[in-house]
Amino acid sequence: MQSDESEWAGNFESKALEIAVIERFPAPSRNCDPDEAAANGGNVEVLRLGGDERLMRPNGRRMVSREIVRRATLSWRCVSSLVRIMIDSDLSARHKRSLIVSALATRGAPFASLEGAYDALQLLRSKRFDQIDCFSARGFALTPMLSELFGVPYREFLASGTRYFGEFAFELLAVVPYAYWLHREGRLRVTQSSADTGCLYYFSPKHQELANRRTYVPVSEYPSTRTPSTQFDFHGFSKHLDTTQWIAPPYKSIFANETFKWPKPVCIISNKYTPEPSLPSGEAVNFIPVAVLMELLELLQDRYQVVYVRPQSGDIVCDHQPIEDPGDLAAIQSNFPDVLTIQQVHADHPELSFNELQMRLFANCEHFVSVLGGSAFLSSYFGGKSIVFAHEGWEVSCNAYKNWFHLFSGAQVFHAATLNQLLELVRREIVP
Repeated sequence: MQSDESEWAGNFESKALEIAVIERFPAPSRNCDPDEAAANGGNVEVLRLGGDERLMRPNGRRMVSREIVRRATLSWRCVSSLVRIMIDSDLSARHKRSLIVSALATRGAPFASLEGAYDALQLLRSKRFDQIDCFSARGFALTPMLSELFGVPYREFLASGTRYFGEFAFELLAVVPYAYWLHREGRLRVTQSSADTGCLYYFSPKHQELANRRTYVPVSEYPSTRTPSTQFDFHGFSKHLDTTQWIAPPYKSIFANETFKWPKPVCIISNKYTPEPSLPSGEAVNFIPVAVLMELLELLQDRYQVVYVRPQSGDIVCDHQPIEDPGDLAAIQSNFPDVLTIQQVHADHPELSFNELQMRLFANCEHFVSVLGGSAFLSSYFGGKSIVFAHEGWEVSCNAYKNWFHLFSGAQVFHAATLNQLLELVRREIVP
């Protein structure tokens, strides 16, 4: 008995509601905001089940140890919750079976849901609640079951808003297009993200930038992702996107401007140099080395005004991958003084945030060179030709550059698996 998403905004006006918030995962990116409900006149009690994301390494491999196996299979809390459900005299046999089955059917957190199922039951018995809230009911069978058992409607935060503090690439892949779809449907109420993201959500009626550090967070709750039946938090990208509730914002037309234009057309090279924990080695793999960068600039400088984008740690909200300095900026200054770094452009336009500056620069560009990661996603939002160097990673594994990268803007996306291929593609597609 799911309630209409409009109630998030409207039903607090009549009286202070009693709201039970039940979440399967502990990460802030996967929780609705209880403070928002309380600020609108609700009395909120929160139960976070814990989720199985605690069993994952950053690179996606399951941690194998006696402790993890014990917690995942024979946890005493699971057994205790199961026993309490079975001996509860106020539950019918049908409801006992339904509660256990729905807990174990909760994708991504079956054991945590079983551990917390009786606690959730007792919470809802403790008083008369008007509403059950959760971040997402996708694969969260426990929430609708409890809603039916107690005759209390439930709401999903994602039905009318987004909240994400994960990696920039995942945000551009799943979160922003879903938020824009909600906007186009007239359903978007609020968006929440890290600092300097207002330009990404320019369409949001209420965008909140919160002081949360970015880290790896799956986007399994978002409708564009297709997760395997056996693993809700699929570590990687899908081979195909479900675009039923997915629309990429028209960034190019929104941020087009007369400020960032030069006598020569713009070509933007986006690079990075960070460890990559999702790869087996954990080392920096997908980056343009300084020597190859110098070859690219030699090819491009006569025809284009090249703008080089390689964020430093003070430019962006960093995540779990620390930014290192490969010496590229010093090499450009010494060998190609006519090439502009984004730091130089930013110094001339301090009124713009770093991300808004990127959006305005990219909007006036038709030729992009980038590397696997967030820069490739952002570049592909702005049409034209986008050449991506990607040697190894999730996007390569699922053939994303061929399968769905063009969906962001209709850009022509070319994948270079090696540095030699990168140079060849630049000569063929960008340098006539």
